[in-house]
Amino acid sequence: MTVDAIELENLRLRCVVGVWPQEREREQPVRVDLQLWLDLGRAGRTASLKDTVDYSRVAAEVTALLRFRRYRLLENAAAELSAMLLGCYSLVQGLELRLAKPEALGGRADATAVRIRRAREDLPTRREPTGFGQAEVLLETAEAGLYLLHVEPGRELLPSPAEGMRELSWLVDGALRLDGEPMVASQPAELSRGDSHAYRNYGKDVATLFFCGCPPPLHEHDPPPGTVHRRSWS
Repeated sequence: MTVDAIELENLRLRCVVGVWPQEREREQPVRVDLQLWLDLGRAGRTASLKDTVDYSRVAAEVTALLRFRRYRLLENAAAELSAMLLGCYSLVQGLELRLAKPEALGGRADATAVRIRRAREDLPTRREPTGFGQAEVLLETAEAGLYLLHVEPGRELLPSPAEGMRELSWLVDGALRLDGEPMVASQPAELSRGDSHAYRNYGKDVATLFFCGCPPPLHEHDPPPGTVHRRSWS
């Protein structure tokens, strides 16, 4: 693995994370330290952003997912963030991620934290054919599903919302309209609970959307509560 890295140090935000009742009722500070491992040699020669990773986009997407999901465990947050980052950034070969809660022990320690390292081969994905193109499954649990949705030119994606489902999405590549409005990269969209939204590819190439459904989009016949859900796309 290459030793080159893009680093994001001490990204600070507030979000809901924790299992105790008082932690579910209010936001608390979270700190993120991130290393993305990739070959920076080409970017060093071309000075082109397409040959590297835009750290401002990474910061916006990490913040959006942490605030949207309201995690119970830092371990769960680290797993989903890793899957999202390796999915959205094909140049990244692996990463190291540290998530810290400075207020977790009420001042008895500087912070409690988890740290993980993941290589691309640790988080394999799978693709499934759909009416709009392909759905690439990054990670699924009973709480949430994380996907890359590859929409072919001229096709429209209509996620089938579960009762009370919340959606978070952003444009990864290509040209998509959300409910008629062009999507802009690095501007995550958190969509209303249970509403149906349409994504349409108005470009000439396949467009890619990151999509997080909480809980995941479901088929008509769903597994029992507490098991991994299946998707339903139209």
